[in-house]
Amino acid sequence: MPSFRPLHRAPSESLDKDNRSAKRAFGQDVMRKQLLRRNTLPEIQEEGLLTPLRRPSSYSGYNLHPPGSRRVRDLEAGPDPPYHQLHSNVEMAAALVDQAMQGRYLPLAVVYHKDYDSAKRAFILYHQLFYARALVYVILMLLPFFEIPAWCNDKLPTPCGDPKKYLLSGLPYIHPYVSLVIETCCAVVLAWSVVLQRYFLGSRFWHNQYSVYKVALLVAMCVSIATSTLGIAEHQSVKMLMYLRILIPIAFSRAIRGCFRMTVLIVHTFMDITVLVVVFVMLSAWLATTLFSESTLEFKDYGTSLLNLFVLLTTANNPSVWATAYRTNRLAFFFFSTYLLVGFFFLMNLAFSVVYSNYKAQMAVEVAKRTTARQGNLRAAFSLLDVRHQEWIDGATMIALFLAIGRYREISDIRARTSHLFLALNKRGDFKIWSDEFEELCNVIAKEVESPPDLVQLRRRMSKSEMQFVTHPVYAYVIWAFTLGSLAAAITQFNVGGNTQDLLLSLEFLFGWVFAMDALLKVCLQGWKSYWRTKLNKFDFVVTALILVLHFISFFYQNGRPWVSYLLLVRGLRVFAILSLITRWRLMAQTLLIVIPATAPILALQFLVCSAFSLLGMHLFGGLVYEGNPALAGTQYLTLEFDAFNYNDYASAMATSFNLCVVNKWYVIMDGYAAATNSRWSRIYFMAFWAIAVVFTLNVVVAFFTEAFTSQMEKAERIRAREMKRNSEEASGPLRRRPGLNPPIRVTKSLSYYDLYEDIVRKT
Repeated sequence: MPSFRPLHRAPSESLDKDNRSAKRAFGQDVMRKQLLRRNTLPEIQEEGLLTPLRRPSSYSGYNLHPPGSRRVRDLEAGPDPPYHQLHSNVEMAAALVDQAMQGRYLPLAVVYHKDYDSAKRAFILYHQLFYARALVYVILMLLPFFEIPAWCNDKLPTPCGDPKKYLLSGLPYIHPYVSLVIETCCAVVLAWSVVLQRYFLGSRFWHNQYSVYKVALLVAMCVSIATSTLGIAEHQSVKMLMYLRILIPIAFSRAIRGCFRMTVLIVHTFMDITVLVVVFVMLSAWLATTLFSESTLEFKDYGTSLLNLFVLLTTANNPSVWATAYRTNRLAFFFFSTYLLVGFFFLMNLAFSVVYSNYKAQMAVEVAKRTTARQGNLRAAFSLLDVRHQEWIDGATMIALFLAIGRYREISDIRARTSHLFLALNKRGDFKIWSDEFEELCNVIAKEVESPPDLVQLRRRMSKSEMQFVTHPVYAYVIWAFTLGSLAAAITQFNVGGNTQDLLLSLEFLFGWVFAMDALLKVCLQGWKSYWRTKLNKFDFVVTALILVLHFISFFYQNGRPWVSYLLLVRGLRVFAILSLITRWRLMAQTLLIVIPATAPILALQFLVCSAFSLLGMHLFGGLVYEGNPALAGTQYLTLEFDAFNYNDYASAMATSFNLCVVNKWYVIMDGYAAATNSRWSRIYFMAFWAIAVVFTLNVVVAFFTEAFTSQMEKAERIRAREMKRNSEEASGPLRRRPGLNPPIRVTKSLSYYDLYEDIVRKT
């Protein structure tokens, strides 16, 4: 395998040449340090995606390499001998290019670390802790559901007193020391991650403000755990620790932190439109008091008018709040209709559009950061290869780089395609790769990685003419008819008895053997690997195998025969797969499976916002709602039996927050707690929840998810159109597609949140 080696001086060179060589080596070290300072990559250096260094291609199940060729699947395992020295510039450049190609970025501090091997291992171990950190986030978010509320002072199992008096969620509570042990284990995992990151980043760890936030948050968490363990300021430390848990995912998860940062950066836009809405409501309340104070109780004074018109802006009390005024004077319709048209239909939609447009602008900034970081890695790789400072790289060096990358990625026949890859980059035709050409390296290699390697093998299997009837649409219709028949027989069998039931059981066994023959024919036609790759085939095979096993068991144990009906009912659930026969519905289902994981960070942000308000509500209003509270007598809150939606514990508070997000009759809960606290100022909490958690964050979440789905749906349709066109062009060739065989619809199998951002920004 060719590799790049720097030139060596002959022993007969003069002392002046030695001095020049020493100066050149010193200049290279200075240049590398300057490059490290220029390419800080502050935001991309931290967490990777789900598998940052172990991500084979979508077609990794096929043997793409000739026998005898040794390769390594990922960076973690290292290259094959004799290329085990990753200190080689070519190997380090290949690691940088490999990560940039996959949208992940190897910190330059690792490349230029004084101990590259140990820094690389620390970097890999840090990313391997991704699942552990994700588990920590989930545990810390679920822990409050089982913790004793701060207002409860009794001991387990009834720490809050009589459970019939105080309406609680009913979840079991754990001992406080168990909670402290769980939090300590979580803190250890997070601290280990910080230590690893500090090691492979070196002194640059402290140049990143988020690293400082992590350390400060860990210190505060440890102090809170220590004070709770020692019994010092027990209740206050419990309160503080609950709020620290919300900050943990924001500080340690790059995805959630990015959503949080983008949301914070558009707060000023939200405040601008909020001021406009508040002024409009205040002026409308003054006018409503002037017009209707003498005829209605809902607008008897300015404070009542202001509250009712604010709730009317959410349409939760429409039209009951102005029904009396309209009954007294029909001209009141013009006032309230104008108020709703301007306030609800115009100002609220204006607020939504302005907030989300600014959110998309912040997404463009995040995409630009990612592009800059990617180019920074490629420039660093180019600098490692261009040790002569010629601003270009020769063919031997590029071929060595291609071969090194081929040990990390699934590139079909990399040794035979190195010349093709080189010529694809060499646009000037001078057999030199310049820096601007080198930046196209990732795009060129990505096309090779994404090429489907199993197309010829798949078509060769489909050339078996004696079994082509399996691919005919009529065969599929017959199997679906048998499926519906087995489902009808299983349902009927539970409602009949006697000989009819025995006949149906025998018929069900016949259906089982039909499904077994269908699975056998498909395996023979497609091959086991291709057959087992489809989830619907897996489902059919497992259920059919269980039916056959029960068939043999029933010869010895008659009591096992009725279980066949249950299995046929389960197999009948595949009727939902009929939706896949409609291409657009199938695309919609596949797109949803892609979009939901990619939108998980912004959904988690909405959960954290509701969690913060739930904790605050539990600490402000905990224990105020109970059976026989005289302050709630006669309130609509108690009349409608909304007292189950309270803030007595965390689970009940989250259920209340969910109802507040839905908005319908949210003012009933607000009025109930205003009566329970005997203070009108308690309404500020509920108004703030509506403004922040509903108008601000929830609208952004809904709009983002909708646009993400539509963009990915359009992308999937474009991919399908290209493949349909390619298949129609190939239909006249020697490998003509058989009738009844639908062309495969290839949709991206994994999509990161940054990929989603980039697609949305490009569409915009």
